[in-house]
Amino acid sequence: MKIGIIGAGNIGANAAKLFVKAGHEVAIANSRGVETLTDLANEIGAQALDLEDAARFGEIVLIAVPFGKYETLPAEVF
Repeated sequence: MKIGIIGAGNIGANAAKLFVKAGHEVAIANSRGVETLTDLANEIGAQALDLEDAARFGEIVLIAVPFGKYETLPAEVF
């Protein structure tokens, strides 16, 4: 299954690791940009994408951002 993860903090990064370990294709994004995720993505076997591409990538999208920040996400992408 393809899983897009928005948010690369503790929850997003750990979920990405577990999903990859379970055999899923994972794309991860954060608010700071793709270049800040390259090392993490390479380490766990995921793809680092921008937010919109990660949301479109996934058959399922996990949003792992602080609750107060959800309104900053572009609703049309989801």
